Amino acid sequence: MDGLTTRLNKLSIGPRTHIGFADGLPDEVPFCPPVELTSRLHDTPRYLFRVYSKASAGENTNECMKSIDALENNLTDIFARDDASKTALTLNEHLRWKEKSYGDPFISWTTSILVAIQYAIYKHKKDPTPLRKIHLCIIDTTLFRSGVFMRDLDLMEEFHDKVPGDHSIVVKDRKHTWKERGLNDFCHLRKKQHKFYSGVYYFGEYLSQGQTNIKGRSCTVTCDRIINDHLFSLIPSFKVELKDPRAYWADAVVKFRESFYRTEEPASTNGSEFEGAVMIALQYGKMWFLPILANLLAMRPRMPRDFGILLRILDLFSDELIRSLSSEDTKVVANKNIPEVLAFRNIVCDIRRYYYAECADASVRSMKDATN
Repeated sequence: MDGLTTRLNKLSIGPRTHIGFADGLPDEVPFCPPVELTSRLHDTPRYLFRVYSKASAGENTNECMKSIDALENNLTDIFARDDASKTALTLNEHLRWKEKSYGDPFISWTTSILVAIQYAIYKHKKDPTPLRKIHLCIIDTTLFRSGVFMRDLDLMEEFHDKVPGDHSIVVKDRKHTWKERGLNDFCHLRKKQHKFYSGVYYFGEYLSQGQTNIKGRSCTVTCDRIINDHLFSLIPSFKVELKDPRAYWADAVVKFRESFYRTEEPASTNGSEFEGAVMIALQYGKMWFLPILANLLAMRPRMPRDFGILLRILDLFSDELIRSLSSEDTKVVANKNIPEVLAFRNIVCDIRRYYYAECADASVRSMKDATN
C-alpha cells in the first residue's frame, strides 16, 4: 500500500491545454438545433467515453475522431442540411450499426464506462481484435464548446417524423417500413424492458458530428490495460464474459445491471476492489484519475456514504485531485435506466459532502488550537 500511496502522490492535475488544428479546419462541429431544442444542449454529462479500433467507422486516433462524412470533407451541421429525411435515415442507420446508404456524420459516445467496457469485449470477439488494439477514450466535455454533443434520444425525437411512414428501409436484411423500424421504433427500444431482467436497453449514448478534436481534452488507453485481473477483482462477471466465446453486447449490459435492482444492502467496498480500480485508473493519470476510479467503482451497487471508498480517497489523494472531481462542473446525467451512472453521481456527491465536511472540521480544530 505504501508503494501505491507514493504513485498517487505523484499525480497532479496540471494545466489543461487544448491544441487546435493547424490546417484551419474546425476543431468540432457543434449542433445548432431549432430554438425549442437548444435547452437540450446543456444536458451533457462532464465525462464521456468512446471505444474504437481500426475496424471502427471513420478515422479515430487519440487526437481526433473523424466521421465518415468528415473523411469526405463534409462538415455541415445536420440541422443546416437541406434534406431532413436523409438525415433521419442516416441517424437510424448509425444507431442500428447498419451499412451506410447516405454517408454518416455521427460519432458515438457513452456516459457509462460499463457500456464502454462491455462494448470493447464485444469488439474483441466480434471483429475479432486483440484487446491491445482496442482503445477506450475519456473526454471532459467542459473543455468543448456548447453544442458539440447531443443525446441520441433528443435527436431521435427531433427526426423521427421526417420520413414518410410507408418509406421502405432494410433492417437485419429484411424490408420494413419506416413506421415499423424507423427512429420512433428505435426510441421505444431504448426504453424497452428486457424479457428476463429488470433493466432496459438504454446505454447513455451521445453523438458528436463531423470531426471532434480531442487533443488536450482527453486520455486514451488500450483495453488490455483495463480488461485484466484488476477489473476482474472489481467485477468478477467480466472474467466470465471475456471467456465466453459468444459475443454479447446489449443483453450483457442489461444483465450486468441486474444487481442494481436487487433489494439487499450492498457491502462496504473492500481493499481488493478499491485497489483493483486504482490500478486501472492509474493508467489514465493526472486529471483523469479520480473520474475513472469513481466510474469503475460505480459499476456495482455501493452503500451510501461508503467509508470503504471515502476514507481511502481522503487518505490517499491530494486536495487538488479531490476538488477536481467534486467541483460543480462535474455534471452527471442519469436516471434509473442507467443505474451505474446514477451510482457514479452518488459517489461524486458523497465525496464532495465528505471532503468539505472534513475541511470544515479541520478549520474548526485549527481555530480552537489557535485560541488555546
